Amino acid sequence: MAKVIEKSIAEQLRPIFEPRSVAVIGASENPWKFGGRAVHLPLAAGYRGAIYPVNPNREEIAGIKAYPSILDIPDEIDLAIFAIPAPQIPQAMAECIKKGIKGGVMLTAGFAETGEEGKKLQDEMVRMAHQAGFRFVGPNSNGIWSSRAKLNLIFMDAPPPGPIAFISQSGTLGQYLFQAATRKGYGFCKYVSSGNQASINMSDYLEYLAEDEDTKAIVLYIEGIEVEEGGRFMEIAREVVKRKPIVVYKGGRTSAGSRATLSHTASLAGSDEIFDAACKQAGIIRCYEVIHPFDLAEALACQPLPKGKRVSIIGSGGQCVATSDACASLGLELPEFDPDTKRRLKEVLPPHAPVPTNPVDTAAPGDPMTTPRIAQILAQLDYIDGIIISSPWVGRGFSPDRIRELLNEAEMVTSIPRQYGKPVISTAIAMHFAATDLALGLFREAGIPIYSTPEESARAMYGLMRYGEIRRQLGES
Repeated sequence: MAKVIEKSIAEQLRPIFEPRSVAVIGASENPWKFGGRAVHLPLAAGYRGAIYPVNPNREEIAGIKAYPSILDIPDEIDLAIFAIPAPQIPQAMAECIKKGIKGGVMLTAGFAETGEEGKKLQDEMVRMAHQAGFRFVGPNSNGIWSSRAKLNLIFMDAPPPGPIAFISQSGTLGQYLFQAATRKGYGFCKYVSSGNQASINMSDYLEYLAEDEDTKAIVLYIEGIEVEEGGRFMEIAREVVKRKPIVVYKGGRTSAGSRATLSHTASLAGSDEIFDAACKQAGIIRCYEVIHPFDLAEALACQPLPKGKRVSIIGSGGQCVATSDACASLGLELPEFDPDTKRRLKEVLPPHAPVPTNPVDTAAPGDPMTTPRIAQILAQLDYIDGIIISSPWVGRGFSPDRIRELLNEAEMVTSIPRQYGKPVISTAIAMHFAATDLALGLFREAGIPIYSTPEESARAMYGLMRYGEIRRQLGES
C-alpha cells in the first residue's frame, strides 16, 4: 500500500509504540478474551498511560470507568485497540478518525485471510484509515509489546526489556518463539504480531526500527512479501543493515508451507530461491531453524563485530571438541597458536593440561583466574578475531573468598570487548549455584551473551562474523 501520509514513519508509528493513552474498543471484564486482555495485561505490566475501556453495556471494567463509545471519552486518545467483530470495524474506525486518533492495533480477524469478501472489507478499512492519517497493526493480530511504554497486549507476564525487536507474521508461533527466547534470557524492546499487514507492512516496521533508539538487532518471521512490495522491502533492508543487523526466518519455503501461508495471514510466499538471493543482496542474515535468529540477535545486539572469522576457544575436554566442530561446520577458522603464544599459555595452564594449540583445554584448573588470564592473552593476538569461553563456575562448595574470585574472573573477561574491540561469547556448561549466577549476571550486564550449548555459541559467533562481512561489503566498517 502506497503511503498517503506526509509524516515520517517515526511520527506515524509513535502513537502505537509510545501511546500516552489507550482506548480498548470491545473491552471485557473477562481476561481470557481479546477485549479483556487489552485492559488487564497493560495494567499488570505497569503501562504508564491512561486506559479507557469502551463497552456500551458496562459502567466500569477492571475498576476503570467504561464509556459507551470512543466519542464519549472526554480526553485525547493516542491508540485504539479493536477487539470487536469485523462487521463493526468500519463504524468504530470512523469514530476513531472523528476523535482524531492516529494509531490502532486490530486484534479482530475475519478479513483478507478469509477470502474475497473479507479482502474487500479490509481494503475499504485501509482506504478510510490512510485518508485520515491513521495507521494500524493487523488486522488478525495477536497484539504487541513495547518496553518503552510498558505496553503489553499479548503476554500473560510482561517480558524483560532488552535490545531485540521482533516482528512476526504469525501470532501463535511468534508468541511461542518470543517466550522461548525470553526463557533463554534474551530481552526485547518491541514485539509485533503483524497479522495481515493491511496498513503497516514489514517495510514500514523496518523503516521505523532503523530510527528506534531502543532497537539494536531486528528479528523477522516472514511468511511472504507481496510482489509489489518486494522491491521496497529489500531497498529499505539494505539501508537498515548499514546501521542494525536484520535476521530472518521465512516460513513457506516448501509448496506445502506456501499453501498454508495464504490461509494463515493472506500472504504470498513466492519463490524461496528468489527470496534467498534477495536476502544476500540486501545483507539480511537468514536462518533455517525458528529459534536460531534469536541466538544470533542476542550477540549482534551487544558485541563488537570481528574483523574476520578466526576464533579461539577456551574450555575443558569435550566442550572444546564440540565447540571446534560447531565452529568449523559454520566456516569459522581456528588458527594454531605461534610458539611464543603457546609458551605464554603453558605458563598459565596447570602442568597436566595438554599443549595449547587452539582450542585451549584448561583441564579443570585449580586456579579460577586461569581462564580469564588465557582470554586476555588471546585477545591481544592479531590473528584472533573472537573468543568463545566457558562461563565462570564453582564446585560443590564455595566461600566468600570464592565469590570474590568469581567476580574478579567475570570482570576480567567482560573487559575484553571494550578493551580490544573483539567479541566474547560464553557457554554455560556448569551447574548453576548462587555464586555462579552472580558471576553470570555480571556477564549479562556487560553484554557478554551466555549460551547453553557449544552449537549455540558457535552460531552466535558466526552471526557476528557474517554481519561484519556484510558491513564491510557495504562499506560501513
